[in-house]
Amino acid sequence: MKKIIVAGIAIFCSGWIGSAVAGPITWDTVSGTGSCTSGAGNSCTFTGNDGEILKARAYATNNNSGTGAFKKATLTIWDGGLGVKNPDSSNENSNPNHAVDNNGRDDLVVFEYASPSDFITFEYTSFEIGWRYWDSDVSVWIGGEGLMADYDFTSKKFSDLASLGFTKFDFNDVPINTQQNLASYSGPYLILAPKFGDSLDFIKISQINGEKTEVRFPPAEIPEPGSIALFSAALIGLWANRRKRS
Repeated sequence: MKKIIVAGIAIFCSGWIGSAVAGPITWDTVSGTGSCTSGAGNSCTFTGNDGEILKARAYATNNNSGTGAFKKATLTIWDGGLGVKNPDSSNENSNPNHAVDNNGRDDLVVFEYASPSDFITFEYTSFEIGWRYWDSDVSVWIGGEGLMADYDFTSKKFSDLASLGFTKFDFNDVPINTQQNLASYSGPYLILAPKFGDSLDFIKISQINGEKTEVRFPPAEIPEPGSIALFSAALIGLWANRRKRS
């Protein structure tokens, strides 16, 4: 009977404490699931295969060496994926400069996992490009754990990202429609840009993949002491009645 009581308490409490492992998420950033606002500083949102939301915004450096401060740019969904038009150059409306490129000012796209819950552990797992021109070397930053939601990166620089909690990776000659695996670093933000310090890289971002590695039940759902007491009393009464009959 003791085993029954222990099992009953465990089942009762499991609805409020513990964790559950979740599966992978895919965001198609080419078409179908995305919608964008307009103008410099706009944002796009994408719905994953399980309903999770990914936000994306664009920036560009304010000088041609890539070392300048970030300024808000325009993010656009093209056939091959996401491209960036910086607000300072007249050629940004033409191909290939409407892509994410480093021909002149360096473009970058900031992705933010936008789950409404604070009880999800999340990791970015890979990315894909759906279009390239000339070279396709890509720099990636993952992190920003302590940053607030919708953090504004205006006036920040590539050299500031490490101090903001980001880890950097480089990928050379990225082929199209091929997943590029990311190391298991958690954080709400993912930043993709043509390889920092390089030149003539043109890409369009077609897919972002991630995984909810753990879902923790919120403490607010822990049952009230009175509920636990009533349930425990019922189990003890059941045990006592069984003992009396024995």
